[in-house]
Amino acid sequence: GNGGTITDPPTPNCGGKSLGGASSQVHWYGNCRKGRSREKNCCSNAELLQSGFDWNKFSKGNRCGGDSDKDRVLGKIHCEFAAPGSYMAGAWPTGWCHKLDAQCQVLGVKDNLCGKCTPHGSGGFKLEENVAGLRWNGASFDDNQIGRGTYQAMNIC
Repeated sequence: GNGGTITDPPTPNCGGKSLGGASSQVHWYGNCRKGRSREKNCCSNAELLQSGFDWNKFSKGNRCGGDSDKDRVLGKIHCEFAAPGSYMAGAWPTGWCHKLDAQCQVLGVKDNLCGKCTPHGSGGFKLEENVAGLRWNGASFDDNQIGRGTYQAMNIC
């Protein structure tokens, strides 16, 4: 609820649907691009809310300053939550980070660089993260000189 504590973060499986019958209602501004941090204080789609959020800080209508726009009402919302630290959306470098799981441990991986661990046919393993990329301590790896046989690739392994 408004001003509440968020213990389990929502997953990207959350989604809503408008109700066709009731139209022309005042609405909270949520029609900004996801991740648009400069609108985080007025748009409900700019970033994930933190504990203690106040819906009243968001604008009503279709812009940050508010306007008289009216829309159909929200008729349905599907909600799913994940345990803290789960693989899910979030700001780089912590979002979209796979936990070091049992598969990683079986493969002998000590730090998975936020990637999913899968066994490789040659007795090695593969780390892969296709949304936000592999990273360590707040930085990714140089995209130059990273091909097969490069020292950079071998050092990361």
